Amino acid sequence: MKKKWEKNWIAPLLLLLLVAICLLTVVLRSNQSSLSKPFPQTITGEYSRDGETWYPLDDNADLDALDGDLFLRGHFSYDIFDGGRLYYYQNHIGVTIYLNGELLFFNTISAYEKEGLALEPSVCGSRWDYIMSPGITTEDKVELRLHNPHSHGNSSAYRDFLNTLYNSPDTSYILVSYLKPYSLPLQIAGIVLIIVALMLLGAALTSRLMRVPLGGSLWEYGLLTLFMGGFVILDTVGFSFVSELVVFNTYARQLCIMLAVYCMGLSVCDTLTGKPRKTANAAMLLSALLDGILIVLSFVGVTVIYDTGFYWMASQMVLCPLLIGCTAVEWHHREKKSRIILLFYMFLLSAVLLDIAGVGQSIYSHGTCTKSVFALLFVLYAAGAVKNIAIDRRASIQAGQMERELEDSRIAITLSQLQPHFIYNVLNSIYHLCARDPKLAQEAVDKFSDYLRNNMKSIEQKEPIPFEEEFEHIQTYLSLEKIRFRTLEIIYDVDVVNFMLPPLTVQPLVENAVKHGVTKKWGGGSVTISTRETGEAYLVMVIDTGVGFDPERYSEDSKVHIGIKNVRERLQNMVNGTLSITSSPENGTTAVITIPKKEVGSNEDHRIG
Repeated sequence: MKKKWEKNWIAPLLLLLLVAICLLTVVLRSNQSSLSKPFPQTITGEYSRDGETWYPLDDNADLDALDGDLFLRGHFSYDIFDGGRLYYYQNHIGVTIYLNGELLFFNTISAYEKEGLALEPSVCGSRWDYIMSPGITTEDKVELRLHNPHSHGNSSAYRDFLNTLYNSPDTSYILVSYLKPYSLPLQIAGIVLIIVALMLLGAALTSRLMRVPLGGSLWEYGLLTLFMGGFVILDTVGFSFVSELVVFNTYARQLCIMLAVYCMGLSVCDTLTGKPRKTANAAMLLSALLDGILIVLSFVGVTVIYDTGFYWMASQMVLCPLLIGCTAVEWHHREKKSRIILLFYMFLLSAVLLDIAGVGQSIYSHGTCTKSVFALLFVLYAAGAVKNIAIDRRASIQAGQMERELEDSRIAITLSQLQPHFIYNVLNSIYHLCARDPKLAQEAVDKFSDYLRNNMKSIEQKEPIPFEEEFEHIQTYLSLEKIRFRTLEIIYDVDVVNFMLPPLTVQPLVENAVKHGVTKKWGGGSVTISTRETGEAYLVMVIDTGVGFDPERYSEDSKVHIGIKNVRERLQNMVNGTLSITSSPENGTTAVITIPKKEVGSNEDHRIG
C-alpha cells in the first residue's frame, strides 16, 4: 500500500517541475525581466563652467552647484528607445538639453531664468522629473546646461542630477518600486510619529479641558513629534513623485524642520533652571522672532522659502551651541539620575548642527543625523513609558494593598482602645460616682461618650487629621483615667498644634504610658504630652515616670504592644514619620513621634491644598 502511494506522487511532482521550468524560461526570454528595475544612465564626455574651457567629466570633476552654471557635452552610455523616459532628480535647478544641436527640453526654472523672471514657489522645488525620448542612441551628441538659481543650500544638486539618470519605459511605476526601499520605511516611521503625536496632543487637550495639571511639556513633546513625523514623511525621496504637490512638499518640509527644532529648544528650556533657563528663554524668543520674519517673507512672495534656509541655518549655528552650553551648566547642578534627559537633548542639538554641516546628506535623506538621534531617543522614551506603566501598575497594586493594611490598622487600633476591661472599669467608676457625686458622674458619662465616638470615627478617617483633634481625644481619655487613678499626674507642654498626623497616633502611646507605666508604679507618677517644632520636622513626645520595660521583652510581647506596632506603620505609610521609644526602670518611658515638614504641612497649608 505504501509503495502504491509513493508511485501516485511521482507524476504530480514531475508536472510541477516542468511548469516551473517553463515559467522561468518565458520570463528570462521576455523583455519584462529587463524592466524589473530602472536602468542607470551615464554621460561620457566633458564639462565646462564658462562654455569655453572644457575638462574631462570624471569622478574628480568640479560639480559644485554654488560655483555657477555647468555645461556638459558628450554621449549617453546606453540607447534610449523612442517613447522611453529619462528620469532625473531635480534639486532646485534648471535643466536644458540639446540633441545633435537642436533644443530637446528645458524645464520651468530654465524658462524663468531665460525670461529674467523671479522664481515662484510653484517653480522651485526638489522632485523627480523625466524627459520623453525621441529615440536617442549612443552616437547622438548630447549637450546640457544646468542652472542653479540659488546662491546657497544645494551645492550637490548637479552631481545629484548626474547620479540619478535612469532609463525607464513610459511609466513611473518601475522607478517608484525601485525607490520604495529608500522611502517606505521612513514613511511608515513618519506615520507612527504623527499617530503618537496626535495621541500626546489629545491627552494634553483633554487634560486642559478637564483642568488636570499635566504641565506644558506634553504639548511641546507632542508638537515636536508631530513636526518631526511630518519632516520624515515629506523628506522621503518617493514623495516627490507627486509633482502637483511640489509647492506643498517644499514649503511643508522646510516649515516642519524649523518648527521641530524650535519645539526642541522649548523642551530644552523646560529642563533648565536659574540663569541657564533665563538665557535659553531669551535666545528662544529671538529665534522665534527670526523664524516668524523668514516665514512671513516667504509667504508674501518676497522670497521663496528655500532661500530662507541659509539664514535659518545661520541662526541655528548660534542657538544650538548656546543651548548646549546652558545644558552643560545645568548638568553640574543636577543629581546623576536626572542628568540623562540633559544628555539626550545635548545629543539632539549636536545632531542638528551635524545636519546643518551636511553630514550624511543625500538625495535620499536630509537631516539624517537628527532623524537617527530622534528615532533612538523616541525608542528609549517609548521603552521608558512602557516601564513606567508597569511600575505604576505595581505601585497601584501596592497602594491598594497598603490602603487595606491601613484600614486593618485603623480597626485594630480602635479595637485595642475598646478593651472590655477599660469599658467595665469606666462604667464601674461612673456607677460609684452616681451615689457619691452625681454631677461628676454626669460629666464622666459625657466624656465617655465622646471617647467612644472619637474611636469609632477614626475607623472612617483615611487622611491625616490636625493635631488639635488628636489632642482633644487625648484629653478626654486622660480625664476618664484621672477619675479612676487620683494619683495620676498629667502635664501638658504643647508648643505647636498646626500640623497633621494620622488619627489615633498619640492616644495609644498615652494609654500605654498610663496602663503599663504609671499605674503599675507604687505611688503613681506623671504623664507628659509635649510638642516641639524644628526646622525640618514636628515632634510629639509622650513621657511617663512609670516602671519602664525591657526592650528585649517588648519586641516579643506583640499582644500588649500591637497598638505601638500599628502606630509605627501608619506613621511611615501616611506621613513618612517615625516613632522611637526608650525605656528604663529608673527613668520611665519616652516615646517620640517625628513628622517631616516636607511630607505634611500646617493646618492652613492642608486646607488650602
